[in-house]
Amino acid sequence: MKIILIMIVVVILLCLWLIVDYGKEKKNPKLIKSYHDKGLSDKDITIFRQTMTDAKHQIKGWEEAVKHDEALQIIESVTGGLASSKKLFQFIVKEPSAALLNNDFLYSDLPTMIDLLHTYSNLKSVEKTDQSLLIESQKVIKQLSEKIANRYTMTLSADIEKVKNEVENG
Repeated sequence: MKIILIMIVVVILLCLWLIVDYGKEKKNPKLIKSYHDKGLSDKDITIFRQTMTDAKHQIKGWEEAVKHDEALQIIESVTGGLASSKKLFQFIVKEPSAALLNNDFLYSDLPTMIDLLHTYSNLKSVEKTDQSLLIESQKVIKQLSEKIANRYTMTLSADIEKVKNEVENG
């Protein structure tokens, strides 16, 4: 009986160890090397990766909110803010120097959007919420979503202009 109990404890500990190890940050050596090649130090890479992890969670939270709310789905179909944030995220991952140009997106716009979505969700959960408050919060969400979509467009425009200049000037 003791042996079975010990074996069960060992299996549980092994499973916990595997779960914890799996949850640890996995490093992509090629990506790390490309970041070094772009001038980032190990400390810069650590900060960059944490910033991007935070942004990824925020974008996923936004996506979940949109999936479960018809009004937010309409806002997304009109503005494309969520789709733009995903594309901007991908662009920044490939070009870490773009993080500096998009620090408002990473440190202000995304966290603000999450705050707005939480407030909106809280307003919806109250039975006798004033409809004007819901409409006003939807307007603010739409404005921020449009701002993020415009930021992505401007980032792409700047990148296209950069490539165009490189091609023209050799």
